Amino acid sequence: MEATSETLVHIQELVRKTTERLETDFSRIGTKIHRFPRGLKGVGGKGGRYIIPSFVALGPYHHGSPQLQEMEEVKHAAAHYFCAESGHSVEEMYDKILSIIGQVRCCYAEDAIAGFSNAEFAAMMFLDGCFLLRYITFDMLCALLTNRMTLSTGPCMLRDIFLLENQLPWLVLEALMAFTNNIVPVYRFVYNLSFDFEAISVSDLRVRLSEDEFQRYRPPHLLGLFRYYQIGAMPPEDPSYKRRCRALASGATELSEIGVKLTASDKRWFADMSIRKGPLAGALSLTPLFLSDCTACWLVNMAAFEACTSTSYPSDGFVVSSYLSLLAMLMDKEEDVHQLRAKHLLRSFFSNQEVLGFFKGLTRHMRLGRRYYSILEEVEHYRRERPVRIAVHKFLYRNFKTIAAVLSIAGVLVGIFKTLLSLKEHPQ
Repeated sequence: MEATSETLVHIQELVRKTTERLETDFSRIGTKIHRFPRGLKGVGGKGGRYIIPSFVALGPYHHGSPQLQEMEEVKHAAAHYFCAESGHSVEEMYDKILSIIGQVRCCYAEDAIAGFSNAEFAAMMFLDGCFLLRYITFDMLCALLTNRMTLSTGPCMLRDIFLLENQLPWLVLEALMAFTNNIVPVYRFVYNLSFDFEAISVSDLRVRLSEDEFQRYRPPHLLGLFRYYQIGAMPPEDPSYKRRCRALASGATELSEIGVKLTASDKRWFADMSIRKGPLAGALSLTPLFLSDCTACWLVNMAAFEACTSTSYPSDGFVVSSYLSLLAMLMDKEEDVHQLRAKHLLRSFFSNQEVLGFFKGLTRHMRLGRRYYSILEEVEHYRRERPVRIAVHKFLYRNFKTIAAVLSIAGVLVGIFKTLLSLKEHPQ
């Protein structure tokens, strides 16, 4: 009986302490550097290329990886030039990072930082922060850094700096930028990179957020800032929305059959999805997308970030995830991908098969967000409220070539009959 009582006390204490630890950790969910969600590992690309850095480790999660050691020397050079150009010494900047290292530690998983002393961890944050800010500044006057950080790495560096597990806490970057009078062009950097998403002509490029709107947001890290720039101007979700039915998925070809035209959205924010209903047909508007290896990586990591930070329901925060899910729904076969290309909603160097494989691979692992369900329900409502018009449109769509051929033949026959009648009325 005594042993049972001791066990009960132990369990109660364990439950209480564990809950307190989890609640403390959860209270920092908005500022933590998260591990890539285990449930999304399947969307990480071949060999985890969208999870694991290929050139540079930023932060402790991949620090010390043998394949990333070459860039460690470049970090020292980047820190030297960054400090020299700021007019401040290495000691000043390092001491500043050391003074906030307790806060910085709270941003990472305990197991990843347990082996580092405060001094060692501050040195890592100092070097990594200087490297990242020097990369963002992109000063072509330093040939060494231009070659080693940019020209020789190709798009790999642009993948690495936006990996969820390769982020640095914003307070580290903020502390270092304070020594430069905040002249590091973070807004311009994010603004320029966002054009890589665009599947439209240069003359149609849009500013997603003004610099004033951008500066008002304090992100957890660079990936969070990049996501905010893409969707920060998006109107809030309708709080009264409730899922009413299980909507059916529809491919791009099927939507065309029922009279829902796919069009490019003209909204300034990324991941826009909306339905417009006309008297004869409807239109599903989507933000056009350029899909490359880089943008695929950014999309995957923004979706992973949403999965880690979502805290409420039904307004769940799965904005980019919903957009990707909808695109994946529109692609049942390669013909659908071709149709999205024809509508200028999708451009890519990937083949139709590769595009289809990428999006279908995503949906096997990603959570379907609230915005996705909302659009599907609008499509389903469109089906239910106009069955006759849909039946007529579907018949015309499926038999358009046959109808066109019959009308063409009829036109030829009418022409022949008119000629014969004319000859009959006016004999030679």
